[in-house]
Amino acid sequence: MSVVINDIFRKKAEELKAPLIERTVRPERIVVTEKDKDAFQGISVIKKGDAAFPVEIKNDEEIIFDFGDHFVGYLNISLGNDGLKRITDSPLKLLFTFGEFPLEIVTPPEEYKGGLGNGWLQNEERSYVFLPCKARLDRRYSFRYLKIRRTDNASFPVKIEDLSVTAVSAVREENAPVPRTNDEIFRKIYKMSVKTLKECQQEVFEDGPKRDRRLWIGDLKLQAMTDYGIFRNLDLIKRCIYLFASATGEHRMVAPCIFPDSPPYVDEWTFCDYSLFFISCLYDWYRNTGDISLVKELYPVAYTQFDVIKERFIRKEKRIDLNCFIDWCPELDKSTALLGVYIYALKQLKELAELLGESAEAVKEEITAAAEILLSCFDEKTGLFVTPSGQISYHTQIWAVLSGVLTKEEAVSVLTAIKEYPTQFTMRTPYMMHYYIEALYNSELKKEALEFIKDKWGKMMSAGFDCCPEVFNTENQFESPYNAPEINSACHAWSCTPAYWLKKLL
Repeated sequence: MSVVINDIFRKKAEELKAPLIERTVRPERIVVTEKDKDAFQGISVIKKGDAAFPVEIKNDEEIIFDFGDHFVGYLNISLGNDGLKRITDSPLKLLFTFGEFPLEIVTPPEEYKGGLGNGWLQNEERSYVFLPCKARLDRRYSFRYLKIRRTDNASFPVKIEDLSVTAVSAVREENAPVPRTNDEIFRKIYKMSVKTLKECQQEVFEDGPKRDRRLWIGDLKLQAMTDYGIFRNLDLIKRCIYLFASATGEHRMVAPCIFPDSPPYVDEWTFCDYSLFFISCLYDWYRNTGDISLVKELYPVAYTQFDVIKERFIRKEKRIDLNCFIDWCPELDKSTALLGVYIYALKQLKELAELLGESAEAVKEEITAAAEILLSCFDEKTGLFVTPSGQISYHTQIWAVLSGVLTKEEAVSVLTAIKEYPTQFTMRTPYMMHYYIEALYNSELKKEALEFIKDKWGKMMSAGFDCCPEVFNTENQFESPYNAPEINSACHAWSCTPAYWLKKLL
């Protein structure tokens, strides 16, 4: 696929790139893991002692360091020997395994059968020919735990003289505002959410620092929305919006994700809902900054998303003939939910057009047509929206509410009815849970929104997560979109929005 690069937008994005803030951190303790049926994923972490250096490591021995919190950064290690006892007569070999959660460091890499490339497993083996030495691992890792295993078979003594991590982020966690609540659970959820947002802020807003490290627009929409009220890193938000405007495929749609430093920058596939969220990113920018210049500059890109998607709107079949994400939920019929996203984004585009003095007639006509089709999907018998295939899901109801085609009373009725309906198509990720909270908030169900946050994110916290994970299912602790829970992200951008909601609701 050919990629169209806008050099002007690309240059502006690069000019907004800022140096990362560095901080040196050291492990707090040495730990061991043990099986525990009552612990999350059946693994407990037990303190063995303080992390006091030097630490001797023998051949075929492993040591697990606990840094006490989640960090993103580069490992520095200082290794020594005792040449008076025995010279180092062959290379030392160490296997480093990093983990955001215990399962990640206890699962052997050779057992991995996941759907993502095994290069994302956080381990690497290094050889050190001459001791003593100081070294640094080139790859940036996202972790709390570090397991070091000595894999050579030599018997000469080796000591880890020092171990530290150069942690990096675009922001400082201490600059986040303190939540106005005495509820300890909400305070901890807020802190966990802010930590997640901070760890994902690197040279772009990453979806998760452990794995993809790409800029995804679905994540950016939620990260930026949260960041306006937490760190207010406007240059980074603006940089990311420019990056999305700077590279599109020949289909003219904004890409779902960008590889900031790796041409051709975008994949060949698209997500229709993510392309529409470019409109939302511009809309949120203006609402939170009052800066109309960026909106004026990038409005043509936003309008193009409407133009392209409108052409693929098949009215008789009540669907848009384009791929979309909506949520990770196997066998989900996404067509009616996508219709809700379409209306949601077009209403924002209409406001931007009117703000700029542009004609909004075509957009208004499309909103009316799409709203009529969406309302025709309502089933009087169940009191819920049904897809053309006959499926009833949380996703469809949420986006029907967020589209704004219902009265407040109708929206409350739909959100109440779906809680009672026995559907298997439920919210599988905190990404979709965010939009459920937004639907509750828009329907003035603020108490229910707070209860939902306390329940879902409170359980994540109780499970031992330092940050907010990519996927969390209390009914299946090993659920994974990739058929391998050890590669799940335990610090994921789309899960950070309780920090936004708690500021708004408390």
